Amino acid sequence: MTSHHVSKSGVAYPDDLVLLKRIYDQVCEERGIIPGTPEASELAVQAMRLFSAGIFDEDTIGRRLRHG
Repeated sequence: MTSHHVSKSGVAYPDDLVLLKRIYDQVCEERGIIPGTPEASELAVQAMRLFSAGIFDEDTIGRRLRHG
């Protein structure tokens, strides 16, 4: 994981969005989800919910999205 500012408030800063996008892209590819589909939109919502709930670790977010 790269070293960058991580929000502790649940507010997504630009570096946080890069992290979330990377996780989203990986999970979409692994699960065969096509960006722009309802399934992809739900995945993005789930990622933001996890982040807003205070889960900032890339591995944890990815694991939860892969098994959620």
